[in-house]
Amino acid sequence: MGQRHQVVLRRGQGKDGNPNFSTYVRNHPTNYIWRADIERLTTRLVNMDQFHRRIWVNTYFHHPPFVTPFKDMVSFDVWGFGGRGDPLDVNLGWQVRKLLFNDPNLPNINWIIWQGHWWRSWAGPGPAPPGPPDSDPKHLTHLHVTYL
Repeated sequence: MGQRHQVVLRRGQGKDGNPNFSTYVRNHPTNYIWRADIERLTTRLVNMDQFHRRIWVNTYFHHPPFVTPFKDMVSFDVWGFGGRGDPLDVNLGWQVRKLLFNDPNLPNINWIIWQGHWWRSWAGPGPAPPGPPDSDPKHLTHLHVTYL
């Protein structure tokens, strides 16, 4: 049996979203620039047996857009393996959320949004915050996490 190819998160693989379809993608282009601990986490996540070639992870310019200072380097979105804009399977999304939420290792989550639910380290659970209409603001098709 051959060795499995590791998923590498980088631009230019057809997974960065369609700027012709979404003003949001055009204004907030996809990137894969994270703080070192977040980069290790995203690489480990997409290569875990249960998620390998089933999910894709990215960040983008001014992510999230209404939070300053911007959290690009400490946040990411989880999509289906087709990349940004490919809906994440609901059951798979709950598995990712559970794994991240219960991870005993650093870094610690500042907030996580999935399926209309927003958990915040400073306030606990609540409804998803508002966002631009073409960004999946309720996070029904992608999971968002921001770390401290």
